[in-house]
Amino acid sequence: MDTTNDIIIESAEIVAIGTELLIGQTLNTNTHYLANQLTLLGINSYYQSVVGDNPERLLAMLKTALSRADLVITSGGLGPTADDVTMELVAKAADKKLILDPVSKQSIEDYFTGIGRTVSENNWKQAMMPQGALTMPNNNGTAPGAIIVFDYAGEKKAIACLPGPPSELELMFEQSLKPWLEQRVNYEFEHRFLHLMGIGESDAEQEVRDLIERQTNPTIAPYASPGEVCFRITQRKLRGHAEADLISPVVEEIKNRLGQYIYEDGSRTLPEIVFSLLKEKSQMISFAESCTAGMISAKFGAIPGVSEVFAGSVVSYSNRVKEQILNVPSSILQEYGAVSKECAEAMASGVRKALKTDLAISVTGIAGPDGGTPDKPVGTVYIGADYQGQLTFEKHIIRGNRERIRTVASLRAFHLAWRCLKEKSDI
Repeated sequence: MDTTNDIIIESAEIVAIGTELLIGQTLNTNTHYLANQLTLLGINSYYQSVVGDNPERLLAMLKTALSRADLVITSGGLGPTADDVTMELVAKAADKKLILDPVSKQSIEDYFTGIGRTVSENNWKQAMMPQGALTMPNNNGTAPGAIIVFDYAGEKKAIACLPGPPSELELMFEQSLKPWLEQRVNYEFEHRFLHLMGIGESDAEQEVRDLIERQTNPTIAPYASPGEVCFRITQRKLRGHAEADLISPVVEEIKNRLGQYIYEDGSRTLPEIVFSLLKEKSQMISFAESCTAGMISAKFGAIPGVSEVFAGSVVSYSNRVKEQILNVPSSILQEYGAVSKECAEAMASGVRKALKTDLAISVTGIAGPDGGTPDKPVGTVYIGADYQGQLTFEKHIIRGNRERIRTVASLRAFHLAWRCLKEKSDI
């Protein structure tokens, strides 16, 4: 590419292309990935768009995006079929001709030769590039990408075309587009994440409202996910320059106000934190699950190396399993019911003894949509813990549908495990 035709990138808009995205047939994971990458690069992204495989609407969307961002990143529409028109319309928006790129043509031919197939005539369409474009090789497929810088309405603009399949898009971004962007940005963002549990988003925000109201740099952004709250603290820095740490003083002030609710200063998940604590202590954990039906064990088992600390679990959905495997006394089930603190503690004690672990966590509850009573409505969940013979429990009323109740209950179970490992003397 002609280096005189260059650009500084401060803002970008992501345009995801494909009718399958609009009708919900395919989940738009590409936009999620790209938005995160742009943030890490210090590029502002104020708009994201999804448009179907319609030439008129796609061209109009490209022009709209060019009017409000320095860079437009497209995903999808680079295939060999008739409805794959991204490259053609990008050329039209940039007022460039489509020409055959010999390097891309050879790459396509080599790809098909490598898998023992003959190139179809329509695949050569994927080698057509806007004149003057920088091509990006596709090392996971056939469709190459392209970056083109051009004048648009009196300003320098750029469009980067990436393929739709996530495995192709992510590799192409890492190998080609990201290095190109790193040479064309003046700023970068540094992030710090504080994860909280036991307080709602509105209450947490109220505690630091004065910090949020007077923020400039760094900025504070609270957001909630099922069962927890997160604060993202972001500092904008000049790339390549040593600047003062403006994040740490803000983090310390938030910790002064909300420290009792903060379980992580970083990016680790609760299961990962529990794993680390158990590993540090050379201790083992087990689970007894009723309403979560193995969800806790599955989350924990997904961590590499977890066999060092995870002995196993018992999914005790029925009272018979609670009695026969976990040795929950029938008198507890008859007098207090399966959804009770007494049952939760007995389940934790039973699985800890059966699997000979240091810590055991149990969950029993009513996930719904049926089964609730006035005394024990849907969403009632008891979580028990037995840490080296010391019993404790938590009761929660979790609002939402069945999936949310089970998801939040799982998160709360890990939180209780974290509390036991961090604060045994206080429990």
